Amino acid sequence: MNIKRTKIMEEFIHLTDDMSLFFEELEALRESGIMNMYGAPAWLQENYDLSRKEAIFVFLEWKDKKEREVA
Repeated sequence: MNIKRTKIMEEFIHLTDDMSLFFEELEALRESGIMNMYGAPAWLQENYDLSRKEAIFVFLEWKDKKEREVA
């Protein structure tokens, strides 16, 4: 893990306990097909009262996880 990524992770450490919930919700949203997943950060903001930066962080972590699963 590089220094920049470590600093980002530290900024959002308070979200750690909820990441599995966020990932489950994002996966259900993806499977439902009701929205383009690039709208997911806004959905996270509205449904979980996350800041824009927090929602983008959660989305990018989920996206990275999905990409690793495919690889």
